[in-house]
Amino acid sequence: MKKSILAKMTKEIRESEEIPLDTIPDIELYMEQLLTFLNQHLKAIVAKPDVPVFTKTMVNNYTKDGLLIPPKNKKYTKQHILLLILIYNLKGILSISDIKRLFEPILRDMDTPDDDLLPLEDIYTTYLELTEKHLAEFNENFVQKLSFITDKTAHLEGENNVNDAQLFLSVLLLVSQASLSKKMAELIIETYFAKKDKIPDTALPSDHELNGVFKSPEK
Repeated sequence: MKKSILAKMTKEIRESEEIPLDTIPDIELYMEQLLTFLNQHLKAIVAKPDVPVFTKTMVNNYTKDGLLIPPKNKKYTKQHILLLILIYNLKGILSISDIKRLFEPILRDMDTPDDDLLPLEDIYTTYLELTEKHLAEFNENFVQKLSFITDKTAHLEGENNVNDAQLFLSVLLLVSQASLSKKMAELIIETYFAKKDKIPDTALPSDHELNGVFKSPEK
């Protein structure tokens, strides 16, 4: 895989996934308006064009399961949009039950943001920052691994054969990385985000430590 192709793919992923905070409407929306905004902005690269990212049933189920803030007077706010975008990104790796376990000690009572350990907007912006940082590092790290893949296919003859083999090994590499990250995330949730009576207090990070993670970087 050429570096130029890799850079192009990374750019496509960045453009399809990122929804800057200042582009999210800070007004109340009805269900259809909410779905229109989300489905227009969350354009999954490999998704079928006629299949929406979110449906009314999905949003209602998230609310019933206690994963999404209940709407007021059938209207959804900026908080709902932020949470749904985060759910969309997380569910590619985590199960819905694990996502709920992850958010419970942070957002706490879903009926109000007043008791949130970390403000939802801070969580969202930090997620965008982490994603941007990972994409920047991904290009550099993957280019380094391409030399390993090139060595593994050096004995092959024919440009098409070499390309097919290198693309195949590239996918294996990406799946290996994704699998490791997924297992690590699941292990952290299983160990530290179980029911409170199953987690020793000494195993949990303090509020001060968690707040430090989301502190704005010094200029």
